[in-house]
Amino acid sequence: MPVHTLRETIVGKVFIPEDLGIGYFTKRINVPEGMRNQVLTIDLINENVTPYIPTEAILSGVQVFLSPYPIQFTQNNIQANAILRLDTAGPYASDSSILYKKTEITTLNDFTEQPQNKVWTSQFPNDSLGAVETTKFYSPHLYLTVIVWNQIDTEIEVKYSIYATIKQTKCSTIESAMGCHAEFLDAQSKRLLSTAVFTDPRDTLGQTFPMWRYGGIRPELMISGNTALRYFNKVAANQSQDMITRDDFQATFKEATKMAQYDSAFGDPTIPIPDWVQILDVGGITSGAIRPFPPPLKFADNGNTLMF
Repeated sequence: MPVHTLRETIVGKVFIPEDLGIGYFTKRINVPEGMRNQVLTIDLINENVTPYIPTEAILSGVQVFLSPYPIQFTQNNIQANAILRLDTAGPYASDSSILYKKTEITTLNDFTEQPQNKVWTSQFPNDSLGAVETTKFYSPHLYLTVIVWNQIDTEIEVKYSIYATIKQTKCSTIESAMGCHAEFLDAQSKRLLSTAVFTDPRDTLGQTFPMWRYGGIRPELMISGNTALRYFNKVAANQSQDMITRDDFQATFKEATKMAQYDSAFGDPTIPIPDWVQILDVGGITSGAIRPFPPPLKFADNGNTLMF
């Protein structure tokens, strides 16, 4: 299991077209084929030290990706405030095709007494997570991609170096082919991602814990001594009677799981049996009759039971 050290630099001038307002360039990195590649450590450095500073008071940004396949533009955006945002961003870090992602956002300060730029940086994985085993890939290539937002009709020189150690394990042809195919499918562009479900803050307690309207806990039916005796013998007051039949036993369990109003007690108060009594279910009662004659045990010469 050799450990491959990856040291690559992507340097070039990115042109920002006027009709798009975004620049894109990438570099392919080849790795050996037929390997299960485990990323051990990973780090990225901006050789320019600071992001490119625009001359106009605009929001600018850079995204750097390391992935098995080239990064595709999406409909996601980076929202700075109600007015400033960067459209057509790359995929989210949760995308299974992303091995590394770093975003740098630069904007001019509004305060005249502090004219310096404000820079925000976010990366995945972070420094602590990037120093341990993270994810694996099978594709025999990696792509280092840079997306730039800045002033239109401008050439911007970017310089990024990446360092990674990759543990390579020889794997079967089938595993390698399936892994490469899965990564190819994962790399297909997810144009727009929306996973949140909006809930009115006033409804959160009512949807999860209905008894907030009344206070206290929701009432539950309990099994008293008489109830327990009635549950097993269908009579009360310690009178000796025959055990309950299977059909009645199944009917009792069915009644115990009947739906109730949110402010009513669990179970059926007419029996009375709480719904949690189903935990005491006995195999063969609610699932059907138990086999009357189980297979006979077979023993080896030394007395051990044989398993079939």
